[in-house]
Amino acid sequence: MAQERMLEGYVFNDSDEPLIGAVVYWQASTQSAIADEDGFFSITRPDTTAVLLVQYVGYEPAEVIVTVDDEDLFITLSGVAVLEAIEVTGEQKGNYVSTITTRNIEQITSKELKKAACCNLAESFETNATVDVGHTNAVTGTSEIQMLGLRGIYSQLLVENRPTMNGLAQPFALEYIPGTWIEGIQISKGASSVANGPQSMTGQINVELVKPTTDVPVFINLFGNHLGRAEANVHLNRKWSGGWSTGLLLHGSGIGTEWDQNDDGFRDLPLKNQLNAMFRLFYDKPGMDGQLNIHAIRHRQDGGQLARLDNPWRIRQDNDRLEAFGKTGFVLPTDHFQSVGFIYNAYNHRYRGMYGERPHSGDQTGGYLNLLYNMQGHDPMHSFTTGLSANYDRIKENLFGVNFDRKDYVHGAFVQYGYGSSCDLTDKPFSLREFVGLIVGLRADYHQKYGLYLTPRINARLNLDAATVIRLSAGRGWRNPNFPPDWQGMLFSNRTLQVLDDVKPEDAWVYGLNFTKNIFVGERSISLVADFFHTRFVQQIVMDMESDHTRILLYNLDGRSYSNSGLLMAIMEVAKGLELKLAWKYNEVRTTYFDETLQLPMVPLHRALVTVDYVTPDKAWRFNLTAQGVGSMRMPSHQGIPADVLEGSPEVTPEYVLFNGQVSWTRGRLELYLGGENLGNYTQEKPILEAANPQSPHFDANRVFAPIFGTRIYGGLRFQLGE
Repeated sequence: MAQERMLEGYVFNDSDEPLIGAVVYWQASTQSAIADEDGFFSITRPDTTAVLLVQYVGYEPAEVIVTVDDEDLFITLSGVAVLEAIEVTGEQKGNYVSTITTRNIEQITSKELKKAACCNLAESFETNATVDVGHTNAVTGTSEIQMLGLRGIYSQLLVENRPTMNGLAQPFALEYIPGTWIEGIQISKGASSVANGPQSMTGQINVELVKPTTDVPVFINLFGNHLGRAEANVHLNRKWSGGWSTGLLLHGSGIGTEWDQNDDGFRDLPLKNQLNAMFRLFYDKPGMDGQLNIHAIRHRQDGGQLARLDNPWRIRQDNDRLEAFGKTGFVLPTDHFQSVGFIYNAYNHRYRGMYGERPHSGDQTGGYLNLLYNMQGHDPMHSFTTGLSANYDRIKENLFGVNFDRKDYVHGAFVQYGYGSSCDLTDKPFSLREFVGLIVGLRADYHQKYGLYLTPRINARLNLDAATVIRLSAGRGWRNPNFPPDWQGMLFSNRTLQVLDDVKPEDAWVYGLNFTKNIFVGERSISLVADFFHTRFVQQIVMDMESDHTRILLYNLDGRSYSNSGLLMAIMEVAKGLELKLAWKYNEVRTTYFDETLQLPMVPLHRALVTVDYVTPDKAWRFNLTAQGVGSMRMPSHQGIPADVLEGSPEVTPEYVLFNGQVSWTRGRLELYLGGENLGNYTQEKPILEAANPQSPHFDANRVFAPIFGTRIYGGLRFQLGE
């Protein structure tokens, strides 16, 4: 009997990462195969030369001509030769939502990050419709994100699937990840994986850093703007023998010029400098891989009134952080896929601050460990993951002479089951086995003070066809409040900060619905995304700026607190090289203040985003224009504040639009870029109440709803050596 001949191969992306769920199939045939966790596929081969098609969301379909003599294929989407004779190319989108993953995950690639300044993680969302970024106060310029209408403290920040930057570092976390270090960002909206902990309520933001195995040997980025802000980034990488590779990421930045465009006597931007370095050691051999990273940060910033004033009111913030983290994984030698791994982290963070004459200091030491076991049986439709985690934090903190020392011990266990293949299906007939996906997870965590918490989460997917998917999700999240850092922005006023209750962990349920459809019109593509999420708090720490104009009150929720968040987005390839993104978002966020339920202050009901991107046919020139529309929002109650103090400070803010633009030119290994932020020069008229008298009981620098600084022009270069 004739033996059936099989063709085997692997599918990777241009970062040498396996494309799990990539579809390979023969042209004009119903035979197809799905790439597994290693990117491996096996498919019955015809007796003659044939065309093998490779499909993966975010890439154009690739065609590979396979002869009868070809054996193993190693296919890389985005321009790598196959068998030294075939070149496969694909164009990856900068921002897309997959139709093949069970969880609702939005991908931001390095291509998208280059469309704006992106000097740090906070500036990486300027062209993104899901995550909003604003400033917490008018003195330090510290950024904070919002997701599903809620503050960033309810989103879990991960770096390479590792929770990080909690505690004292939380207010500064977005500035401590330089933009050039970022390889890509995955935004998981709503109920996400239980493997990373219970803290996520509105979703997870996972940042993948550039790796020495895939980054160029030498990379240099220089940036500067007309305000005197300067930054430099250098990447140094080397691959050694025996599977070893090393990387060194260096960052330095600073602002050394005082600016006061609105003439209120306060610096619009603080004087600051940051030194940031990371050493990366990687080991990669068949059956085992691992990494060790050392991350060190030194950050200084000085804000407040101008130095030329007599006895100026100043704010000083000094941060020093040292962190070691990594991961190790093993593939077990069994007849079906099994692997074990662990992720670890240890850190020390030192903070020293001064708010006028009031001191604030803190020292934090902590560690994190996550052990994981993953199994996939002979049937790749089923997967099983379980693990144990431990988290420890010891914080010694003193705010204005009051101690807030605390210790947190959280030990957890989790289990997660997945059903369904992550495949971009072609014109195959409907099959429940292939068009349905399900991820069910449960974790149990024990906190030494608050006891046992259970965190269930579920995600379900139904593909109506190869390019259309409906997703449902539901789950719980909880977090231990981190006082005072969670509310550090509130310290920039003369209001008295008062905690009325013995605060409890914040606890919420989130429910989500997503519809995503990709439409192909000839060679053009249109991606349509519609989201709706409802987040309902069972317990929350309410920050009350409504009840008493002399105090900021913190107390446990007694009533309703919820958010309804909707998103409509379309990404269209209008013409060759011309892409248009349109997005509209609705955020209804309401909280009970004692007996009254109100829309959360300084959260607009409506937001809009329009981006236009054009790339010339030779890829040498890239143009980007972004318009962000911000709807009106309610400001904190004005009751009790004198009218002359409130002059120029509205109860309901006006709507406004911000414009950003950038043009870049690439030739060989050199890229030059020139851009502008807030090109319409829109600014908030009076961001600080009683700016001329910081000793006044009504002094308040927290009412920031729009940019403080006008148009900013920047430029820079990116240069690389080696391949």
